[in-house]
Amino acid sequence: MLKSKIINMKFKLKDFKRMKVLRKKVKDMVSRGKNIYKNPKGHEKELNYEVCDLLSKKTGLKNLVVSLTILYPGKVGTEFKMTTGHSHPKEEVYFFLDGDGQIILNRRKFKVRKNDLITVPRGVWHRVINNKKKKIIFLSVFEKYGKRGK
Repeated sequence: MLKSKIINMKFKLKDFKRMKVLRKKVKDMVSRGKNIYKNPKGHEKELNYEVCDLLSKKTGLKNLVVSLTILYPGKVGTEFKMTTGHSHPKEEVYFFLDGDGQIILNRRKFKVRKNDLITVPRGVWHRVINNKKKKIIFLSVFEKYGKRGK
């Protein structure tokens, strides 16, 4: 029989506020050495999104990361605010807690809104876009990889 230490496994959104929060401004939205926005000039100091991972010592999960993201509304030039966009060799699940927007999965756009659950198979490129006037809040759960979840 597998024995594991039982710890608090019930969380509220306020629990994330107690963790280290990574705040990404428009100027920080860099992929492959350049900003993801075509014309970030004049928007560099704006908050783009905040992300916070629950620590594994709090969740008891050895292989999974539970992450909360708040994607702010607004435009950078003519583009709506968005996450950096990436792919990785791990599966991921997104659960949208509040707000409406879009998710791109390998170049296909899908509308998302509160209470939607999106599965992202390994290797699928994905990005969330906030094309509305309210922030989008979502949870993602994924296998640890790289520096995420350590």
